[in-house]
Amino acid sequence: MKISKLRSHIIAVIATALLAAGALSSCSSTRKASKDRLPAETPADISLQTPQQRYNAVCGSYRAWEDVQMPVRLSLTSPKSLSANARAAMKRGEWISISVRMLGFEVASAFVDRDSVHIVDRYHKAYLSESLGRFLSQAGVTLEAIQDILLGRGFLLGGAGGTFTPQLATAFDFTPSPDGLMIIPAAQPQGMEYGFLLAPDSNNLAITTVSVGDNHAAVARYNDPVETSQAGNFAASTTLSLMKGKNISATLDWNFSQAKWNTGVQRSWKQPQGYRRLEAASLINKLTKL
Repeated sequence: MKISKLRSHIIAVIATALLAAGALSSCSSTRKASKDRLPAETPADISLQTPQQRYNAVCGSYRAWEDVQMPVRLSLTSPKSLSANARAAMKRGEWISISVRMLGFEVASAFVDRDSVHIVDRYHKAYLSESLGRFLSQAGVTLEAIQDILLGRGFLLGGAGGTFTPQLATAFDFTPSPDGLMIIPAAQPQGMEYGFLLAPDSNNLAITTVSVGDNHAAVARYNDPVETSQAGNFAASTTLSLMKGKNISATLDWNFSQAKWNTGVQRSWKQPQGYRRLEAASLINKLTKL
């Protein structure tokens, strides 16, 4: 593929990942169900662990973090195969920044904060800027939840929610299956469902999924779980799929071996001058026709 054509598709790679993450987090939870207390001791054999023990083990593998910087490889896997190397930075609950560079120059970037998502295509001098604040507040979605989706952690939406903790166990229903342990919020919004699946042979998150009616769904699949000394467990590879007519999928391969944690990094976004603004609906339509 020619360099110019590759550059023209980089924005599609970034947009697919962020749009899929946004779709995955577009729901809320308000009701809690009762659960038994977790036994004091947890068997080492996963097949002998109760669902609550497995959930508690996942919670125990998570630790808090403030900010992180690391390389990431972005790959559009459907409907076409394209990829690019990038640098990512995140401040917990504040913002997400991704920068793609070629030959020493930034060719595309994405910035998400609590209010908006911004994607810039430097090569074609175009950008997308969409407000998220109203949508996020109405749906009970936080930027922490979007970060959890991208990095492979489970969460509960809503004001009393957050990343999986033992205290949140009463908000979920646990259902063992041959494919793994299903963890479903006990309360689901009308016309929409979201939930999680633990791997059958390890206490690692395998899937996050959300569906809206019969025609729309988004799925995050996680591979290569990694344990960091600074912040606990994450998924080194996240594949996000947005199903809307034609499947759109993107994979983010995080390089945790080069991650820098809690350095106080700061990022911000400024509207580029003289750039053409893209509409999100138009971009999604173009992606489905690739």
